[in-house]
Amino acid sequence: MAAISGANPIVASDVNNFTGELFKITPHRTPLLAAAGGLNGGVAINSTFFQFQTQDNATVSSVTPDDEGGSPNYSGRSRSAQQGTLQIFHEAAQVSYTAQAASGEIVPFQLSGNYKNSDPALALAGNNPINDELAYQMELVLETVAKKVEWSAFNASYNDGTTGNRQMRGLDEHCSLSGGNIVFHDTNGDGTGTAQKLNFDVIADGMKALYDAGAPMRQPVLFVSPTMLLDLNKELVSATVGSVNYGILPRDRSVGGVDIDTIVTPFGQIGLALSDYLPAGTISGSKQAFIVDLSFVKPVFLNIPGYGTMLVRDVDQDDYARIAKAVYMEMAFDFGPQQYHCQIDNVVG
Repeated sequence: MAAISGANPIVASDVNNFTGELFKITPHRTPLLAAAGGLNGGVAINSTFFQFQTQDNATVSSVTPDDEGGSPNYSGRSRSAQQGTLQIFHEAAQVSYTAQAASGEIVPFQLSGNYKNSDPALALAGNNPINDELAYQMELVLETVAKKVEWSAFNASYNDGTTGNRQMRGLDEHCSLSGGNIVFHDTNGDGTGTAQKLNFDVIADGMKALYDAGAPMRQPVLFVSPTMLLDLNKELVSATVGSVNYGILPRDRSVGGVDIDTIVTPFGQIGLALSDYLPAGTISGSKQAFIVDLSFVKPVFLNIPGYGTMLVRDVDQDDYARIAKAVYMEMAFDFGPQQYHCQIDNVVG
């Protein structure tokens, strides 16, 4: 998977820029972040706010012939702008000098506290698979940051920082903006019934909603929970039309460097990816699934002069005998026009 690519790559200083590592650190647990980074790279800006634009979709149900020599029909479309903001991600790890130095032992030490030599399960020098405790802990910190970014991509509630901390707008809110697409999967079809298992029909309904909204549907990917995947797979494997079995196709498709499964619908192929971070549905106990066109999803970063877009810094430990480093970045997702994605609400998950 390419770390940074596309027409608008990050152009910040490469002295301390870890965005490529962020995209690649745990792609199968953070597929939206990894695929969006692989497809579109990151965009560096010099503001904590950014805008994306949308427009209404022209529909034609009848045509009246125009007059010879007459005036034209004015068919300009209404456009609007939505504002996004960058969210701060700031995570750190600290280890004592002893914990960093004693790489030949496996003992129950605290990373930033006391070294304890009371456990009988001591390893001989060289048996510890971790030779640099701080480096290993920082790798785990980066993985935590990626997972927090992925959670925010689906769940975050927009906050411009006027009161409280800045927070990006997640897909749950993004699809609820005016003109967004929401398909209710409960028995009443309006959010008041009983949640149902994910099935082929509601996926086709979601794709139809995108088609009706004028969405290009270039790289649509359906994000589901493990339970939804099993329910869908059970239905598709058992479903046959004539002698053809319409199961989930093998992992032979890559989106932004992330291998995904494929489902064929009447409105074209759609990718399938697992997510650990889907929001709760409007009906208690249910969850939401999302059809996301990844070709329009771009990570947006604040370019900090002299430091880049995602930096690792030393954290002052005062007079303590320990070492600490922190990961810092300000980023969000530009999802593009809200009608290019679809939320499937009230799914058993």
